Amino acid sequence: MARIGWQRFILLPAISFLFLGGCQGARVLGPQEENFFGAQRMEAPAADFLGPQSDRARGEQKVLVVAVRFPDVEPRVPLGRIQKTVVEELSEYVKDQSYGRTWVKPRFIGEVSLPHSLSQYRVSPNNFQVDRRRVRKLIEDSMTAIENKVDFSEYQNMLIIPRAMTFPGKGYGMMCYCANPGMLTGVRGMPRYVTLRSQGGKTFSGGIFVGTENAPLGMFAHDFFHALGGVQGNKRRVP
Repeated sequence: MARIGWQRFILLPAISFLFLGGCQGARVLGPQEENFFGAQRMEAPAADFLGPQSDRARGEQKVLVVAVRFPDVEPRVPLGRIQKTVVEELSEYVKDQSYGRTWVKPRFIGEVSLPHSLSQYRVSPNNFQVDRRRVRKLIEDSMTAIENKVDFSEYQNMLIIPRAMTFPGKGYGMMCYCANPGMLTGVRGMPRYVTLRSQGGKTFSGGIFVGTENAPLGMFAHDFFHALGGVQGNKRRVP
């Protein structure tokens, strides 16, 4: 992983739940609380140490990646830099951290214009105060913008990238989060996968995560793992 740069990674306890199993008591920090430090390569643990795993996190993951922009915001991160992060580096990271058990096949679409100003999509930086209607609006408006050139049924996961320089409470409001399962139903209570619909009636019910143009690779990976983990016993498998 040194070829990408250790400064860009987050320690992700979620990995053990998805690919290798792990301790149920591990605490995963929220997307605005991550601690940044180097990820180290480790040998895969012996089979008898494995705990709960996610079947949907194994094998090829087809991810539709859509970079969207707002009419009143000028993007600041070059589109090519974003594409490199969420296509090349995220794919490499997932394959490396899963010991080759999972790999990403992305399709990158950019740049897609949304019909409304940033203020109509902006969310709270607090996980428990996010307006799920705005999350749904962002995703469904993005789907509507591309519905004539995309077959959503071909993908298991979707990543929406708001092109707005964002820090907690600024820009889009939150740098990265998992929407499905997650913000669309709330992360407490009974999270589940819900169905999103474009204006023309196209649907998508897979994993969905959102990360802004300046979100680091570790945040994209963290919330992708939430989407991959799924739900078990009315709880997200990755806490």
